[in-house]
Amino acid sequence: VFLGNLPPDVEVRDLRDFFRDFGAINDCWIARKPPGFGFVWFDDERDARDAVRNMDRRELHGNRVRVELSNGGRGGGGGGGGGFRRDDDRRYGR
Repeated sequence: VFLGNLPPDVEVRDLRDFFRDFGAINDCWIARKPPGFGFVWFDDERDARDAVRNMDRRELHGNRVRVELSNGGRGGGGGGGGGFRRDDDRRYGR
């Protein structure tokens, strides 16, 4: 799950708390340079879809956070995208 408009002071524990009602989270990653985005990997893709549907545009530390299904790192955005796709495939049993 892609997260946009994250506040600069957000921590992994904040993301885990933000999504606590949507199932097991395997991993979280927060960008620091440049800040403002991150990813959360759920154990089950259905939980990820529920999180997107219910949490998009919700407030976290004063910012309205964008919550979207990740496109697997494609469509721009620099290095490391292939790693996101590989992790998504493994975690969702594809």
